[in-house]
Amino acid sequence: MGAIREYPRTDGSTTYHAEVRLRGHPKQRESFRTKSQAKKWIQDTESAIRDGRHFKTAEAKRHTLGELIDRFISQWLSKYPKRQAKQTALLTWWKKSAGAYSLG
Repeated sequence: MGAIREYPRTDGSTTYHAEVRLRGHPKQRESFRTKSQAKKWIQDTESAIRDGRHFKTAEAKRHTLGELIDRFISQWLSKYPKRQAKQTALLTWWKKSAGAYSLG
């Protein structure tokens, strides 16, 4: 379901924020100068989501859950030393259980 909100800007012009929300899919938002552009984007986006053409999955299909877990441990978990030992153990278990699956 699409929705359009009108926002006045400080320079006197108007911006239109379009949002598409469909069950089972993340929200999609975009801003436009005209209301007709926003309506067209909503129609195109809704049909693309329903047809399975909207979300880019090519990059996700090239990576596995195990690669994601390794990246998370190296980049983010090292910033939290109190959590590092327990969460590394949990993530290692998930990596062994489901690490071979594609993110797509």
